[in-house]
Amino acid sequence: MPEEDLVDIKFRLYDGSDIGPFSYSSASTVDMLKQRVVSDWPKGKTMIPKTSNEVKLKFC
Repeated sequence: MPEEDLVDIKFRLYDGSDIGPFSYSSASTVDMLKQRVVSDWPKGKTMIPKTSNEVKLKFC
């Protein structure tokens, strides 16, 4: 059985700091990625999302 394809993703926050990189399955959904961002959001930031709906992902 072939090994699952993994993708490394790093998230850049509004202030230029980063979360990650993390390895995700190529079958991961956008909501799964956004939930990870919310759960790993650094403490002490002035803007803190409460749900994944408050997170916008941009591909750069």
